[in-house]
Amino acid sequence: MKSLLVLLSGDDRGSAAWCEDSASNATALPDVAYSGLPRADRTTAIVPAARMRTLVVGLPPVPPDKRLAVVRYALEDQLAGDIDTQHIVVAASREGNAVVHVLDREWLRRTAQQMRAGGTSSLRIVAESDLVPPATAPAIRWVWHDDGGFLIAPDGRVGILDRSEETLPAGLLLALQGGATGTPAREVVVHGPAVLAQSCAAWSAATGVPFRLEHEWHWHDAVLPTIERVPDLLTPDLDRAPGRLAGAATVRWTRRAAGWATAALLLHVGATIADWAVQRLRVERVERDTRDAIVAAQPDTGGDLAAWHRAAAAKLHAAGRLAPDDALPLLADAAAGLADVPPGAVRVINYEAGQLTLDFDRAAGAIVSQARNPWATRGLVALSAETAAGLRARLTRE
Repeated sequence: MKSLLVLLSGDDRGSAAWCEDSASNATALPDVAYSGLPRADRTTAIVPAARMRTLVVGLPPVPPDKRLAVVRYALEDQLAGDIDTQHIVVAASREGNAVVHVLDREWLRRTAQQMRAGGTSSLRIVAESDLVPPATAPAIRWVWHDDGGFLIAPDGRVGILDRSEETLPAGLLLALQGGATGTPAREVVVHGPAVLAQSCAAWSAATGVPFRLEHEWHWHDAVLPTIERVPDLLTPDLDRAPGRLAGAATVRWTRRAAGWATAALLLHVGATIADWAVQRLRVERVERDTRDAIVAAQPDTGGDLAAWHRAAAAKLHAAGRLAPDDALPLLADAAAGLADVPPGAVRVINYEAGQLTLDFDRAAGAIVSQARNPWATRGLVALSAETAAGLRARLTRE
């Protein structure tokens, strides 16, 4: 059976480099148009690491069929632009975290259509970073390329590097200090040419972190067992309408809006003008009775329900009791899991509608991860995700 391995250009040129039988032929051929690719029984296209983002998202215990919706919700604060334009694939799940690939939905869909139109059959599309051989020990892996290459952190996240002639890339220096995880690197495995041996020794001496040179790796070195094992980016939800891919919160609001729309439609169809008039009178009567009851109980509120809630809460507080909407119980349970957080690591605290949002400095990533078990013991459900400024965790009651 003839197999074809193809590296997509990553842009809109509609071209790719390719090779046959990747396990025995390590020479990639020049770029050709999709229509110029040779026919094969099986074609695997590779998305370059620089063409996508690979992130790690903290997940609460959720059923597999709900995992993607929770991931999309957690990523809304991390991704620029409309999340519905992004195709998201859960590549792996480990220890309460999900490794996810994010790439432009329309580009991926158009690329698959162009390749099939050019005669490609039995097509799979995979991520370049998924094909790199796994490390034998927890270490940052640097897949060295002339343009800088990319990093694979021990937790699975991927970082793209820029080429630097004199110093280490800034992205690598950030990763050595802990990056998004807050855990400093213990070792860097460099997949690069033998000429980097002296550089690795110099980098080790300069940073205090061992740099270990291993065999050079390129996309055409991927072996067939690995290619068959990694996730296919052409998931069934790729061709669904963007509206069906909203995050968990959007799904809830959409369902609620659909319920109201359905109720309104039934009323519109089944009610006469007289029925509408009667219903309107009843609503006005209920609203009037509610205002009168509030004024009788608390004259200074003027019949305002929100003002009445505030006044009732003030009375409870004056008596040394908690009001139903108080944030203090949730704050106390959240703080119980953050005893070791350093001063200044919590940047913003926000409480609204029974939900507590905490923004942390990046250095607190490990502590937030360790807090999941204490939070779960106290009945809290936590979602965490990276933001542009650090790390955000949202806590709610089960």
